[in-house]
Amino acid sequence: MMREGDMKKQLINYPIIFCIILFTICFAVQLFECLVIKTDQTIVGENFINKVFGIVLLALVLHILSSNWKDIGFKGKNCIKFILYGFLMGVVFFTVSYMVEFLIIKAQGEIPRFEFFVSGFSLTGSEVRHTGLLFVLMCTFFNLINVVMEEGTFRGLYPLLIEKKHSSTTAIIISAILFGVWHLSLPIQGYLEGSMSLAVSILMCFGYLILAFLMSVKWSFLKSLTGSLWMGLADHLFNNLVATNLLHVTSSSGTDSFMIVRVIVAQLLSFICVTIVFFKLRKRV
Repeated sequence: MMREGDMKKQLINYPIIFCIILFTICFAVQLFECLVIKTDQTIVGENFINKVFGIVLLALVLHILSSNWKDIGFKGKNCIKFILYGFLMGVVFFTVSYMVEFLIIKAQGEIPRFEFFVSGFSLTGSEVRHTGLLFVLMCTFFNLINVVMEEGTFRGLYPLLIEKKHSSTTAIIISAILFGVWHLSLPIQGYLEGSMSLAVSILMCFGYLILAFLMSVKWSFLKSLTGSLWMGLADHLFNNLVATNLLHVTSSSGTDSFMIVRVIVAQLLSFICVTIVFFKLRKRV
């Protein structure tokens, strides 16, 4: 059996391989929960077990590396300021994307309106509604677990490992690719459960791979700019919690018919702006 010290050496010497191994383990747990346990179809409404598992695995690897949560970006300094900046960024860009969504619905001769309720994220539109305070709190809690796991792993742990042997650019790209693959479970689940055809599932996989890749790069840039995960984590939380789970657009034709447009517009605009700022500031260094 490999000793802890030997494992640490292997993690440092072969970081990309171990990132892929760690990712494969987490992805397998996620697929098992989505396809077998189906926690999202219970009163909980979220697949959270794989996220808790990911946080535990993250803590274990940090222990083996003799590292701590600060080393991957959970730093106390200026955390409140960066969290507020992240939420502000989410508000600004999703305000634009909601406006685009309203214009599209109005162009179809319908009257769009906002509705506030808890609903799980769906590529085909929201179906189940909960308005009680308990459901809002549960949704917030599970989304917080989600972003802590994903930011801590994809923008925290993986770069920490990869940058021991490779460049930061390599770390950003590999982490972004893995983050893209991580989000393929939803269209895979949709196809296997019959809610979408194979062609639609493949199209969704391709689109999700690209969008999640860009989102990961954006949040990696925010980490480089701020020196911590907090701003990216707050923007990530706003995207997941407010824009997909709580604040919905309804019309006579249904609910959140153009949610995917809403997310794409906000994320592409924010990616472009963050990328411009990142490269401008890097030139000054």
